[in-house]
Amino acid sequence: MTFTYTPSSTPSDATLVRFHTGQTVEAESFISDEEITMILAQEETWQRAVISVIKFIMARLSQPNFKADWLQIDNKAARDGFAQLLAEKRRELGGAAITAGVVNTYRVDSLATEEPYTD
Repeated sequence: MTFTYTPSSTPSDATLVRFHTGQTVEAESFISDEEITMILAQEETWQRAVISVIKFIMARLSQPNFKADWLQIDNKAARDGFAQLLAEKRRELGGAAITAGVVNTYRVDSLATEEPYTD
């Protein structure tokens, strides 16, 4: 598994994904270059890949907590942090979870040929 992060004035899609997910330090990274490449191949844009990578990291952090004598591993704080990051990136990058629209309707048997005027 490889790790590459090279910020520049024209960053690659993988670099943008690493930047927006905070995976910029090799020793602290949850995801490899190969995994980012695979996700980028599945998503239409790097923005959508950012959302998918955050979900992937949250899934990895969803392992049960562990406690043995003096050693305790609790992933809850990290999961909560990534959940907040996910919500922020959905707003920032346009990947809202729910979209809505308005469609005016009218009765078909009214013989109306246009939708009624509404304020």
